[in-house]
Amino acid sequence: MGAGPTELMAEARAGRAEALGELCNLYRNYLRMVVRSGMGPRLRERVELSDVVQETLVEVVRQFPAFTGQNEAALVGWLRRLVGQKLADLGRYHSRAKRGGDGHALPLDAPWDAEGGGPPGEGEGGGRLLDVLALSQTSPSEQASRRELIVLLADALTDLPEAEAEVLWRYHAENQSFEAIGDQMGVGRKVVRGLWAKGLKRLKQTLEGPPGGSLRFEGQ
Repeated sequence: MGAGPTELMAEARAGRAEALGELCNLYRNYLRMVVRSGMGPRLRERVELSDVVQETLVEVVRQFPAFTGQNEAALVGWLRRLVGQKLADLGRYHSRAKRGGDGHALPLDAPWDAEGGGPPGEGEGGGRLLDVLALSQTSPSEQASRRELIVLLADALTDLPEAEAEVLWRYHAENQSFEAIGDQMGVGRKVVRGLWAKGLKRLKQTLEGPPGGSLRFEGQ
């Protein structure tokens, strides 16, 4: 097994360049998710998501000597701030004066504001994934207790079939309806809902780990 984030941080601080590279690779999917959630459609027309991720990773390497956090939670917060700074710079460069004016992307770890009492998937956007895949308070799994759940979610989304990941992202992060997603993907609402259900099931299986893990699936 490879070294965890805490070990990699310590090794990087000790001057092992390879450890810093491994740390960057460990959070590439998370950075991609945060960048996509913050870019908005207009900025996305002007810059490539992968370029923003790469530029952020350059900043991670450049600014890491000044990072003083000691655990993954601190590192995740720092990475999110670096993304915010990068997007703000790009927004100014592309004359986007108003913060958040490019779109309606929502953080995947924000609370789910559900109305109407129906199951997820029946309204105009279904709430953020970390709330749909709710944490049990009784028996945290080894995996979830070792790693930040939002980082594990980013990796799990990347491993999904592309169509399922795209439906989950558009529905939960961009707050699009099944009908709107179907129009964009050229399929019907029923197909979109099926992709959504399959994707959530796969995420649950991935994040839950072995039987008896810490995540319970809501809305099915």
